Amino acid sequence: MESAVAEVLESMCFISSEGEAADASDSDRSDWIRGELGFVGLPGGTFGIAVPPSTAAVMAANFLGEDEIDLNDKQTVEVVCELTNMVCGTLLAQIDSRQAFTLSTPRHVLPGTESPVKNGRIEGTYATDEGLIYTWLELQATA
Repeated sequence: MESAVAEVLESMCFISSEGEAADASDSDRSDWIRGELGFVGLPGGTFGIAVPPSTAAVMAANFLGEDEIDLNDKQTVEVVCELTNMVCGTLLAQIDSRQAFTLSTPRHVLPGTESPVKNGRIEGTYATDEGLIYTWLELQATA
């Protein structure tokens, strides 16, 4: 996941990834902005991103080519959702570039409404020069 996050952040938001964040497991993510989507393919699953509001504002401003002060909350959430889509697509292409995946429209997940964590969730928290970004991937078992 780390390389997919770094590739998208650097190319779309002009933000450098500093790799996996040390001691990020005790971060309080209760107010972070979350995007999530499902995907179908072999395998299928769910992917999501959570970002602190201050980091999300910088990402959105860079992505849209605007000043942070000129952005509203809706624009910031929409950019987090779009980054969810882009990072997931990049990650799935890295997993299997020959497999076709269908991604659902990313949705904003309000705090307290997250799906319960399933066994086998792959998580990563990465440091950037603007703050942290948390990602998760849950794959569906294949028959």
